[in-house]
Amino acid sequence: MALLNVDIDWLRTFLTVLETQSFTRTAEILLRTQPAISQQIKRLEETVGTPLISRHRNHITPTATGLVVKSYAEDIIGLNDRMVADLLEAAPPVLRIGLPDDYATIFLPEILRSAAQRLPHTEISCHAGYSVDLGKRVAQGELDLAIMTAENEGDSLHVISEPLVWVGLSDFDIHQRPLPVAVYHDACSVRQSGLAALDQNDIPHRVSHSSNANSMLVIAVRGGHAIGVMPACTARHEGLNIINSTDLPGLPPIDIALKIRDQATPALRELALGAISALGHANFNH
Repeated sequence: MALLNVDIDWLRTFLTVLETQSFTRTAEILLRTQPAISQQIKRLEETVGTPLISRHRNHITPTATGLVVKSYAEDIIGLNDRMVADLLEAAPPVLRIGLPDDYATIFLPEILRSAAQRLPHTEISCHAGYSVDLGKRVAQGELDLAIMTAENEGDSLHVISEPLVWVGLSDFDIHQRPLPVAVYHDACSVRQSGLAALDQNDIPHRVSHSSNANSMLVIAVRGGHAIGVMPACTARHEGLNIINSTDLPGLPPIDIALKIRDQATPALRELALGAISALGHANFNH
C-alpha cells in the first residue's frame, strides 16, 4: 500500500474553517486568498478520498471521516507548533521582507515598530525592488514576505486600494508638448499606467526622467522639470502637489497586496500581521 503524505497546511486550513465557520475568515487568518483556502480543502478531501465537511445553511460541520481527520489534525498541528516554537526560541530566524522604494518610506516604519514588539529577537532584513520582481522572489523562496502592487493573477492577499495621481509644481505648464514625465523604470506598473493613460488620450509626452529610486523622481518633480505619476499615499507622504486638472487623463487605482511564502512559520505570520496592520494604519490616516 502506497503511503499518503498529507500537507500540514491543509490540516491547519481544515481546522480553521471548522473553528471560524467561514472560508473568508479563514483566508484572513491564514493570509491566503479565499480560492486558495477552497483548493486546500478540496485537495485534502481528494487525498483521503471522501468529503470532510458538510454545509447546512450557515453552519459548517465535519462529516464522520472529518471528525477522525479533525482529531488527528489537532494532535499534528499541536506538535508542529510546539516544535517550531522551541526552534524559534532557540535560534530566532532572519525574516526577509521586500517592498518597493516608495512603499518603504510609508509602511516600513510601522512594520519595524510592530516587528520590534512582536519579534524582539528577530532580524528583519529589508529588500527594495519592483513589485513584479518581489512577487517572483517570494515564490522562489528568496524573500519571506513582500508588500507590493497586486499581481493580475497570483496568490497575493489584497489589503488596500490606492488611487494614482499626477504630481507637479502648482505652476507647472501641463500644456507643453511633448509633456515631460518623471517615472520609474520599465518594470514598474505605475509607470505603465501613467504612460498608457497619456497614450490613450493622445497627449504627446516624453519620459524626461526615470529612476528605480522614488527620491530621485521626487527631486525631478520638485525641481519643476517634469510631472510625475504615483500612488496618492506616496504623494501625500512626500508633500507633493497633486494636480487636479481635467486637462490630464484620469488614472486607475492600484491594489496594494501582501504576498507570503509557502510554509510560513509562526514568526513569519507575526511579521505578516504587523505588515497588514501597517497598511491598515496608513489607509486609516488618509
